[in-house]
Order: sequence, then C-alpha cells, then structure tokens
Amino acid sequence: MLALGVDLVEVDRISALIERRGAPRLRRLFTEAELAYALSSPRLTAQRLAARFAAKEAFRKALRRPVPFHEIEVVVDRERPCLAWQGRFYPVSLTHTARYAAAVVVIEPTPPPPPPSAPSASPGA
Repeated sequence: MLALGVDLVEVDRISALIERRGAPRLRRLFTEAELAYALSSPRLTAQRLAARFAAKEAFRKALRRPVPFHEIEVVVDRERPCLAWQGRFYPVSLTHTARYAAAVVVIEPTPPPPPPSAPSASPGA
C-alpha cells in the first residue's frame, strides 16, 4: 500500500523563525546543504525553507512516525527534488508562493527481500 503525506506551511511562520531564532534553530531543522541552497537567494530564503519544512512534515506524516528533521534532506537530482533518509530516496513534489509552501510525499512499500537461495546440490558433494 502506498503512503501519502501532504503539508502546507505559511511562509511568514518560517520568516519569523529565521528572525527570532536564527541559525541555531535552523540547524536543528535543516541540513547544511539545505541552508546553503536557501540562503543562496536572499529573496527566496524563507520560501525555500518553508518548502523543505513542508516536505519533511509530509514525509513524517507518510511514514507515520517521528523522525528528527535534520535526518531528512531534500536533495535535487536532475532538477527533480527528492527526500533522502537512511540511504533511500523518496519522491517529493514542492511548490511555494510568497505566502505558502506545500509538499506531497509518496512512500512506496519496500518489497520483501528475496528468499535465501537453497544450497545447490553439486555432484560429488
């Protein structure tokens, strides 16, 4: 069964977080790469961070368990964002405007591992 997570964030809440709490709080929520990307465009910093926060919240909802925010990273591979967590990558859709950021995450079930192969019977063994 597929798991779906959706989240919507007000960009002003992230702007206020940046102003009130600054870098120490941001480092608990975002990776250094996420912060570097967001800060590379001062006009879009809050929107970019809001989209990443929404993605992390959506992922936690789809996963149905709490995961520390800094353990989840939004990465862009060939212009498509995805979430990286514990060595796996999950598709994510991000969007933002001046007022809102939203994200949708889909988690596909992990297929069961293949059964162990039976020892082969070799002649003369």
